[in-house]
Amino acid sequence: MSNNEITIVFVVNGEDVTVSVNPHEPLGAARNKALAVSKNTGRPPEEWEIRNDSGTPLDPGQKIHSFAFGSRVRLFLTLKVGAGG
Repeated sequence: MSNNEITIVFVVNGEDVTVSVNPHEPLGAARNKALAVSKNTGRPPEEWEIRNDSGTPLDPGQKIHSFAFGSRVRLFLTLKVGAGG
């Protein structure tokens, strides 16, 4: 693993899921990793919204380093309202 990886703690269904990720990857890649680790694979990753601790939705296509999170951050994954129709 690279020394420049950062740790993201995703809260998925009330459980903390910790993943180490390359800051040059899109945030969606970290989301996908957290969903796989937590075994939340019943719904497509695109149906999960990423929010910060203020509740602001974050763009999964944006590179992780562009958020300037620091070396460790806590984010929340929730199913989008109306996902799946």
